[in-house]
Formats: sequence, structure tokens, C-alpha cells
Amino acid sequence: MDSKTTDPARKISVKRDGQILDEYPPQQIGSLYETGHLKEKDLCLDPESGEWIPLRDFLRHARPLRGRSRRRGRARRRIRRNLLLFFFAFAVILGVVVWESKTSAEIDGLKASLAKAAAENLEWKQKFENVLFAAREVASNDLVRGRVIIRDANGQRVVLPGIKIRLYPRAEIEEFLSERYKRIAEAGGTDANRLSAHFLKAIPLPIETTTTDSDGRFECKVPQPGEYVIQTGIRSGKGGALRLWFVAFDSRDPLNTPVDITETNAVQQFNPLFMLVDGR
Repeated sequence: MDSKTTDPARKISVKRDGQILDEYPPQQIGSLYETGHLKEKDLCLDPESGEWIPLRDFLRHARPLRGRSRRRGRARRRIRRNLLLFFFAFAVILGVVVWESKTSAEIDGLKASLAKAAAENLEWKQKFENVLFAAREVASNDLVRGRVIIRDANGQRVVLPGIKIRLYPRAEIEEFLSERYKRIAEAGGTDANRLSAHFLKAIPLPIETTTTDSDGRFECKVPQPGEYVIQTGIRSGKGGALRLWFVAFDSRDPLNTPVDITETNAVQQFNPLFMLVDGR
């Protein structure tokens, strides 16, 4: 682990008392430990050696690795930028030479050819965008679709029917979360269930409410184009932990609909700056 960097796109498995808790992106593990969600005695699956190591050892090695990874990333970006500048300058010089060597008739023919290529490219771009939007089941700006699909106790991803989904204007939820945070002492501690209940207390009435169907899917009408928040909460078994979601989207942006509810966009830190998640 000292000689290789941890891939930030690869999630790290964490277990406690012999049970797998979940998988987390490497860059989130430090903040989850600081907030108490993860414990010092928890074990992380080392992606290089395949062995379970203490969380503190993973954090000790991961921090400098991330620094080196960022420095190498910046160096690679500088190299790419310099190469692009070189090829751009070369293309400009070559273009000037070619331009000066052409007769006016040849130049007119080149212009016509470029115009035709531009028109074909525009047509292709429009077709591509239509295919892209259709593939993502794009909803109109007066509708938002989504589904609830999270990991069960065995770590398998399953859809959840019968989950209540609430729709709020984003500005209203931002104001509500900020106000509840000012009164966070009312929660009486740092227990996740108490904090979840605190941030649901006196929550405003939603503008739309629906429930997921047998396939875990839901659909809400949006009163007018704008920014909104999908809110829901799921309890893991009778008397189990309550997890919250505040997922924001802009109905005017077709790539932001549908909105999925998964373990990746659940609330992990009880601070308004981190509770509201944009997009998926």
C-alpha cells in the first residue's frame, strides 16, 4: 500500500465485529471517521493486498498517497496542456502555409467543404443528444422520475417498494435545514437516530407526495420549472437505524431527471452543507 496509490473510483469495504458495514469511496473514509460513523477498530479491505487492516492504518497510508496522486495528476494535466498548445500552434502554422499556397479557387472549394462538414457534424450532434436523452429516460420539466435501490443486509442491491417520497422546493428545504441546525442541541447527543429524528421534526408539508411501486420506482409532478428536493427516510428493520435523503435536482435540466435514491447519496454528515446532495 506504500508503493501504490489507492484508486479513488474504487470503493473500500469496511467491517465491524465480523460484519460488513458498507463500501465507501476512499476520499470519504476520513470524514466518516471524524464524524464517528466509522470507528478506529473497524477494519478496511486493502485493495492492493486483499487483507483486512485496521482503519487507522488505512488512514495513515491513504493521506500521503492522495497527496502524491494529486501532484501526479497536476503534472499529467500540465503535460497534456503543453501538448495541446504545441499541436494547436503547429496546426496554426501549417494552416497559414497551406492557405498562402492555395489559389482563390481552391480556397473557395475548401470553405465549401468545411461548411458541409460543419452541417453534417451539427446533424450528428443533434441525433446523438436525442439518443442520449432517450437512453436516460428523460422526464419533461413538469415531471421527475426515479427509483429506490439500496443494499440489503447481505450487501445485495435491491429495489424497495412502498417507500414514501416527498417533493419540496429547494429554497424551502435549505432554510428548514439551516434552522434545525441552529437548534441541534435539542437532539441531545450525536446518536445518528436522534439526529435523523431531529432533522425531520417540524418539517414543512411537501408540495407532492408519492410511494414507490413494486419495482421501487416513483414519479412526481413538478408544479413549475425550477430547483426541487426529493426527500425520504428508510429504517433498516423494526427499531433499526433511520437513514435520510435530501436529493436536489433542477427540472429544467433533462440530465438531472430521473433522480435515484441509493446508499451513495444518503445523508452521512448532519450539517446542512453536506445533507443536501445535488443530482444523483
